[in-house]
Amino acid sequence: MGEICGPCLVCCFAGRSNRCGREGLWSQRCLNLNSFPRLDTSVLISTLETCRHPYRRNLGNTVMTVCLSLLIMPLLYNYLWYPNLRQQALQFSEDIVDHAYFPSIAVFQRMDWSSQATLDDISAEPNCFLGWYEPNAADCNTSEPGTLPCSCNGSWSEDIRDFVWQNASYRYLNMQATSAMLCNIPTTLMILQAFYWFNSTQEFVDSSWKLSPSLWVAIYDPTLTLQEALENGYTRMVLINANGMTAINLGLNYRQAFGSAPAYDYELSISTIPATSIVCDLGSTTQAATGPCHISLFLQIPSFTRQTSLLSYEMGWTQDVVSNAGAYFSFIQLISWIFSGIAFQT
Repeated sequence: MGEICGPCLVCCFAGRSNRCGREGLWSQRCLNLNSFPRLDTSVLISTLETCRHPYRRNLGNTVMTVCLSLLIMPLLYNYLWYPNLRQQALQFSEDIVDHAYFPSIAVFQRMDWSSQATLDDISAEPNCFLGWYEPNAADCNTSEPGTLPCSCNGSWSEDIRDFVWQNASYRYLNMQATSAMLCNIPTTLMILQAFYWFNSTQEFVDSSWKLSPSLWVAIYDPTLTLQEALENGYTRMVLINANGMTAINLGLNYRQAFGSAPAYDYELSISTIPATSIVCDLGSTTQAATGPCHISLFLQIPSFTRQTSLLSYEMGWTQDVVSNAGAYFSFIQLISWIFSGIAFQT
């Protein structure tokens, strides 16, 4: 029985039962597995050679492709795709817009610094104009957008407010720009005036030197509040000479800070023509104060070229991971095609 059952058993395991004779030979004569050790080695080798399948290149290519994919794709996901799907980065671009909105502006006086000017909204109300200074100009909010000149006096805060920033106390006036304050032509002027008093004697007592009166200015996106703009880094306070005419060119820089929505962070180019005298010095011994001084700001957007920097991820599923996976899979297919022998098939 061993001489028959051995070849039958090997052939049946190899899927070649037709070489074993009758269809029921396995069930009738190969059931006794104890007879398997009686096989002669030469008989087993001969049987294996007889039952061996011929190599198929297409099948080898398929098996190799599947095995390499199961090995390489998880490694790529773990060490390449998954980290880059979570890694944030900035994408930079440049474009030209057909219009821009004028920004909001806040003028600050620091309370613990006597060389700062003292803001005043009682002796005279602050002014705001688009195009040019014209006291009788129509209100920008009621006239058609783009009408020049127009008055934006109503955009100033009704009174001086208190503000705390980085543990320092300030008084400030805020001009909150509206959607009607539109700039259709580059270099269109926005003119702002805010009034103040000054005391040079008190300044000298506190600091032992005499400086021109100064104020802080913050220029920010009108879609944000002052608090939001400062906290998210879209604006910062800039110290300027309050006793003079200050021109500020605004560069359009649209960017996105981490954890916040994108907004304008204007690039400022500032120049000042200082006044040669001061008419509001309450501490002067040579010239009596005749009325409040005013800070004059001339703002313009010289170009509609806009720099944009937005947050995105290093890789995205549709554009990056899928195309990347396709490229690696093509490389796997090429390797399998070569090593399976299909590349050399004639």
